[in-house]
Amino acid sequence: MGVPPLYSETNEIFSKQLSETDVGVRLSFPMKALKVFQFLEGENKTEFEAADGIGKRWRFGLSKRKARHSKFHPKPVLSSGWLAYVKAKGLQTKDRFVLYGDLDKFSTKKRFRVRAQRKVRRPVKLFGKEIHVEEVWVDVEELEGLKREVSRSIL
Repeated sequence: MGVPPLYSETNEIFSKQLSETDVGVRLSFPMKALKVFQFLEGENKTEFEAADGIGKRWRFGLSKRKARHSKFHPKPVLSSGWLAYVKAKGLQTKDRFVLYGDLDKFSTKKRFRVRAQRKVRRPVKLFGKEIHVEEVWVDVEELEGLKREVSRSIL
């Protein structure tokens, strides 16, 4: 039967290439993604937990402008927990953050998953000869694993 994939492309809430502000201060959250989250009446903040590609759980605070500014764009942002995630993953400008969500089968609670990715150049070989270089998004955890493997093979 097999194990279901950790990430389902059909359940992507949003993906975003990171800016300087995203990496250094807070993640500017897309408006379209707000509909997935529930804010209590009159509240402008909520929290959610998300698992990363290695199963570590992260708690994020999502906030939007207060109701008195409702005629303006709600300007949602991820703030609390975000910079710890950025630091732990070593995220940089132009890296990508992806948020996925699933409805828990046993309750009405949503389960979230996150990915941190970096674009890398990989050669495409045909019969041992490099014919093309392509850019692909790779999870930063994979990059760390590759770095460790390379450093061990050098020793």
